[in-house]
Amino acid sequence: MQTRVGTKTLAFERGVIQSVSAGKSITVGASDGTTWTWDLVAATVVRDRQGKVSESELTTGTPVWAGGPVIQGTKDARLIVVRPPQPAPVPPSSTPGN
Repeated sequence: MQTRVGTKTLAFERGVIQSVSAGKSITVGASDGTTWTWDLVAATVVRDRQGKVSESELTTGTPVWAGGPVIQGTKDARLIVVRPPQPAPVPPSSTPGN
């Protein structure tokens, strides 16, 4: 992204929290195997469908979307959206003799 003071790199990732370092960072694993660590900073906002929530919602196994600037190779999480768990796939019902 181009700004008045130069180029700014933004990153985002959708996946599941693999680990949490309370108040410091989360590690998110995406379905394609990518794993990134996101620093929790003073400007980090955590939300779900109802609005802003506490960082305590960030637990291992929680599906999230994380995004923010990359500063000197470090990903600062400015927004983390806690996503609802995906329902398990329902197998097709077998009905005899259609």
